[in-house]
Amino acid sequence: MAGLHVGGMDTDMSRDLDGPKTAPADVARLAADGLAEGAYEIVVDDVSRQVLSGLSGGVAALYPQLP
Repeated sequence: MAGLHVGGMDTDMSRDLDGPKTAPADVARLAADGLAEGAYEIVVDDVSRQVLSGLSGGVAALYPQLP
């Protein structure tokens, strides 16, 4: 079992949304690779990496524009 972290995925549901999106086949491949390696967390894209790194710094690190 592992946690899978992915930002936008390029699907029918998100076709009208702007922003970076990962192909579902890439997500599946990275998930399978991570499971095969015994990873506890699988981080698919840059958006997810930024969020995870910001979580360790608290809300202020994630949202520096807040007063």
